[in-house]
Amino acid sequence: MSDPQHQQRSSYRAAALIATVTLPQFLLGLGDRNIWIPLEARYALVAREMLEAGHWILPHLGGEVYADKPPLLFWAIACISALGSGVTEWTARLPTALAAVGVCLVTWQLGVRLFSPPAGLLAALVLATSGGFFWSGRQALPDMLLTLWTTGALWGLWEWFSGKHRQGVIAAGMCMGFATLTKGPVGIVLPSLCGLIYLLVRRQRPTLWGRDVLLCLGVFLGLALSWFVPAVTLGGPEYAQATLLHHSLERYVRAWEHTAPWYFYLGAFPAEFLPWTLFLPHALLTAVKLRRHQGHAGWWFVLCWLVTILGFFSISTGKRDIYILPAFPAAALLVGWSWSCWWQRPINAASIWAIRLPTLGLALAFWGVAVGSWASIDSLLPSRSIILLPATSEMHVWGSLLLGLAGTLLGSLAFTHRTRLMYGCLVGCTWLAMLMTVLWVYTPQFNHRYPIKSFAAEVHAHVDPDGPLQLCGPMNDLALRFNLGRFVPELHRTSEVMRYLERHEEAFCIIEAEGYQRLGQHSGRFFPVMAQQEFDRTTLLLISNRW
Repeated sequence: MSDPQHQQRSSYRAAALIATVTLPQFLLGLGDRNIWIPLEARYALVAREMLEAGHWILPHLGGEVYADKPPLLFWAIACISALGSGVTEWTARLPTALAAVGVCLVTWQLGVRLFSPPAGLLAALVLATSGGFFWSGRQALPDMLLTLWTTGALWGLWEWFSGKHRQGVIAAGMCMGFATLTKGPVGIVLPSLCGLIYLLVRRQRPTLWGRDVLLCLGVFLGLALSWFVPAVTLGGPEYAQATLLHHSLERYVRAWEHTAPWYFYLGAFPAEFLPWTLFLPHALLTAVKLRRHQGHAGWWFVLCWLVTILGFFSISTGKRDIYILPAFPAAALLVGWSWSCWWQRPINAASIWAIRLPTLGLALAFWGVAVGSWASIDSLLPSRSIILLPATSEMHVWGSLLLGLAGTLLGSLAFTHRTRLMYGCLVGCTWLAMLMTVLWVYTPQFNHRYPIKSFAAEVHAHVDPDGPLQLCGPMNDLALRFNLGRFVPELHRTSEVMRYLERHEEAFCIIEAEGYQRLGQHSGRFFPVMAQQEFDRTTLLLISNRW
């Protein structure tokens, strides 16, 4: 067998393994969890309105222009939904899930180019089984798409920097264009800044600098302006100001929500990258020792990528965990490279303890969760964390046994020198624990806590599709509108609610239980309750003006 044929077959096997791990991980039960989180509901509603009303250039929400995000995610959801029966939980999340699989595949190939085929494969599996990446890949949010295009753009830049390949320039420009269509100017800022920092650190300047930059910029502008020019033509200067300045620059410099101190990501990133955070320090230390050796330009590229993105979002006044998702492939590449070194070469005593201690820590974590689940420690946990515990005693028992078995297996392997077996066990146990948790624990618990579909069915049983219905008072209006399948206006003041309910025609109103009590005390009358449903910390009522 020739060497190219062997490499090709190895690539096919690696791609098949990554697909075998990631496809069930991100697709199984994807549509089972109710859409209740406001951001998911908002993006799903924008896509639904795009599909039904034909607002393909200017996204709309509730009949008004929605300038918060560019349309690529909404296009993807709407196009997929057009093949079926409209926007559902499944179709809303499918673009994100497929993007997560794509990020793992791109990370694999980039690892092959930066380091070696084993490093690329191990990095892809590390990425797929990191906690924050796994969870983000199952939500209808644009950040995973941004991560896909950012990773692709950095791959293109690396091909340009290392091999002077002009195709890399074109690929980088295309990916930055798609990233900008996903989440705005940050789509070009992140990869450009990472590439620039790398060039400054390495004191490197590609040949044909000016011509290549113009080519990259031209491809980027061709894609981005193909949507932005028609959008501004329809929406006017106000739309351009809202998209480019208010929701991008102003949100970065002077955020009005999700504010946090500069050191927020020092705790958030290690927590989100678990369990592989435990192996990241050794990867960094090993690479620092080898930084002067030839052939480590790839390590510098990945380090600049990781540090630049974490630094960029740390400077911003607005912070959310998911903002730093584009840094996850960089961290996975570092950990994958470190494991490939252990995988391919004999390791000394210091290196074996760098593997053994984190593995023992993970084994203890599995045992601790198993004991906690067995002991039913619900009363000791915050209410928001109980949703991660099994709902039935049978699930408590089975979950505890499986977690205990995983901990025992990891603890046993930690005292061997079989790094390949240890890595496989880490990936397998983490993959299985994540999938079991989301399918058998989190999703059923979430739907039980937020039974929006049951309440929507009761509303549909009492109110005709075109019947008079209003949302009265503050509540999760976006999730209600999505699950009710219609736009429902809001009434904020008690006087407005009273005027609406006192009219002669039949009228229905969705209101929280506390608001209903205040309305009755204010008016001296309590309107009939047609349906009610408890939601975690509140109760929603459907009331009518017909006695």
